[in-house]
Amino acid sequence: PWHLLRPKTGKEIPFLILISFLATFAFSRFVTSLPFPNLYLKVRDIHVHHFAYGIFILGIVGFLSLVLERTDKLKLQLSVIYGIGLGLAFDEFAMWIQLEDVYKDRSTYDAIVTISLILLNIVYFADFWKKWGHRLGLLLKRLFT
Repeated sequence: PWHLLRPKTGKEIPFLILISFLATFAFSRFVTSLPFPNLYLKVRDIHVHHFAYGIFILGIVGFLSLVLERTDKLKLQLSVIYGIGLGLAFDEFAMWIQLEDVYKDRSTYDAIVTISLILLNIVYFADFWKKWGHRLGLLLKRLFT
C-alpha cells in the first residue's frame, strides 16, 4: 500500500515540501517538550524562537531559487529545505498573530492543517481541481451574477 503514497511525476517537489514540513513540525514539537531549559539560543537575554530560524531559511531558499541555475537535483534539495523552514516558521504561528509567547494555541494547529491540506491537494488532487475547478467557477459565476 505504500506505493499509493508515491506522488505522480511532476509532483515530487510539493510532496517533498509536505513531508519535510510535517516532519519538521513533529520534530520541533518533540524537541520543545524535552526538559532542556538551556537548549535555546538567547541573544542579549532574548529567547530567539525557532520561527525566526524558519523565516530566515525561507528567505535564503527564496533567494537561492532566484539566483542559482536550478537543476532538477537542486530543486529537490531546495524543496526539502523550504519544507523545513515552513515547518519551523508555522510551528509558532500563534506567536506571529498574537505577538505573545503562546506556543500551544489552536491557531498554530489550524495553520498546520491548512498548509497540509493545500499541499495534499496539490500533490494528490491536482487533476480533480483541473477538471472540476473550472466547472465550479462557472457555477459560482452564474449564481452570483
